[in-house]
Amino acid sequence: MTDPLGLAGKTAIVTGAGSGIGRATALRLARGGVRLVLGDLRPERTAAVAAEIRAAGGEAVTHDGDVAEDAYIRALVATTVDIYGRVDVLHNNAAFSIAGRVGDITDDEWRTQQRVVLDSVFYGIRAVLPHMIAQGGGSIVTTSSGAGVGGEYRLGAYAAHKAAVINLTQTVAMEYAEEGIRCNAITPGPTATEPMLAWLENVPGGPEQFGRGALLRRMSRPEEVAEMVAWLASDAASLISGVVLQGNYRVSSPRP
Repeated sequence: MTDPLGLAGKTAIVTGAGSGIGRATALRLARGGVRLVLGDLRPERTAAVAAEIRAAGGEAVTHDGDVAEDAYIRALVATTVDIYGRVDVLHNNAAFSIAGRVGDITDDEWRTQQRVVLDSVFYGIRAVLPHMIAQGGGSIVTTSSGAGVGGEYRLGAYAAHKAAVINLTQTVAMEYAEEGIRCNAITPGPTATEPMLAWLENVPGGPEQFGRGALLRRMSRPEEVAEMVAWLASDAASLISGVVLQGNYRVSSPRP
């Protein structure tokens, strides 16, 4: 399992690895020879992804739980270090959104999305930093969103927390550069994942019409997004830190 990016031998944690972007990223990294620890709320999903990786000759284990809980994140990182001795890459990917205009968002909906979208990223970064510092570096890649750059109709809470993720990413990149730690975010644009496709069932015109509002006039595929993550995780991006890597941005936002 060789890869032109030189990923072989690295160890990575991927959250939200059971489907969508997380699954695609796990499979892509595995093809490059990366050893993986997969986390998700749905053990049956990560078990299937890990089995697929092992069947292709790769290495993967699962450690499932709720990314909104600091104790779980600490255990996830500790498991990775116990098994593989290091953690070279962290892909903060798990996310959750509730549609609704800002005036209709409840306190519980705001806090729930904050915990999954923002708190989980903070917990993940904080947990891996000591290990990355001790080993001389590492790469942190977080899935943000175009909604965090320019807002998104009926996704105000999600967009606000994704914007905070971008700021946190840039701050970590500044603070830990001397320790060899790179921290970047991606904004993949509207991606054909299960939650997105389910949400689009209530949007006039569905996925096809929604995709026309993106820069490339179509929705992104999870496998395309995984290539963005793989590059940022690799030594090929050794000069890249504090960057928000723009994917297939939306240039217009429909109003269902």
